[in-house]
Amino acid sequence: MMKRCTRCILPEDFPNIRFNSDGICNYCLEWDRRWKNFDYGQAKEELKRIFAGAKDRKRRYDCLIPYSGGRDSTYVAYLCKKKYKLNPLLVTFNNCFMSEDALRNILNTVQILNVDHIFCSYRPEDLRSFYRTMLINAGEFCSICTSGINYVRIKYQKLFNIPLVILGTSSRTDEQSPFEVITSHPFYVRKVLLKNGFENGQVAAFLLRRHFEWGVLEKIKAKLLGTDYQEINLPDYVPWNNQDIQDVMEEELGWKTPDKKKDHIDCRFASIKYYLKNKQIPHFIFKQEKYSQLIRDGQITREDALIELNKLLKIENEDPAELKDFLRFFDLKMKDIENREKKSHLNFISKEDLEIKESLISKIASLPWRLYKKLTFY
Repeated sequence: MMKRCTRCILPEDFPNIRFNSDGICNYCLEWDRRWKNFDYGQAKEELKRIFAGAKDRKRRYDCLIPYSGGRDSTYVAYLCKKKYKLNPLLVTFNNCFMSEDALRNILNTVQILNVDHIFCSYRPEDLRSFYRTMLINAGEFCSICTSGINYVRIKYQKLFNIPLVILGTSSRTDEQSPFEVITSHPFYVRKVLLKNGFENGQVAAFLLRRHFEWGVLEKIKAKLLGTDYQEINLPDYVPWNNQDIQDVMEEELGWKTPDKKKDHIDCRFASIKYYLKNKQIPHFIFKQEKYSQLIRDGQITREDALIELNKLLKIENEDPAELKDFLRFFDLKMKDIENREKKSHLNFISKEDLEIKESLISKIASLPWRLYKKLTFY
């Protein structure tokens, strides 16, 4: 029988897992260090300071919210507008296969909250080619969605010089897959696309450099020019209970979902993500990470999580109902995604590639800035 953490449900073959003498895994212990004694009172005051700072900059919009139409991003929009009285800009990346539920929720939310919203479509032919290339060569497609979300986030933050970007993800309740399982790092996506015939300009136009890719000198320049911005994960500051959120949105926003236990209702092909990962790592169930986070946060019991996990294990080798539609949409054959070679991101990127490399001159020139950041905790 597979050994699992005695607190969560991560198995003994999960990447980099270790167990203490009580059978508790290092992922649970790390979660405890970050969240067990988290001071929400202090976080609330910090959030007030952040919002006041954004408002003080007197821009057209106080914040930008990447908005998928899913539960978390909808709740972020609701809180920012109704509770915190911010003037947000909502931006949605059209991946061309959004669910009808997400589209309906987006239209309802934008109207009820009376907020500005941009629905951005990137060149569909290029986009579909990006997806196909990642699927055939790296066995996944979610990295293009992540890149597209970042495209609209960067594009419109820069266009309106918005001082604050607010996300609905959190290391407290969302799955935190280690690098060995998945990555959507731009370095990896660029490398796959460039290696498979795309021109540098074509790739660079879509894969805009993200904030964490900036070198220190770039950050100093943005600060001096007033084009810098802060990015926060709202669930890192406020309580985030899935059922409570669901209730609020149904009552206040008329929010609908086909399955209250289902994540990623915004994506028609979410089930294919798990199906493809299982071809890279046999018997790997993504939901075990999500369930484990919710166990740690007290939102689900370990017993209930195991029941749900066993249901998924029984059907892990079955083709998802959306598979035929997925293949047709991307003009693929079954042989294109069988992935007998178990191709993944690990064929293209290593952990060392994630490090920002700066010259010695840049490091020396940026020392005053590093000291300033350390003293101001900005």
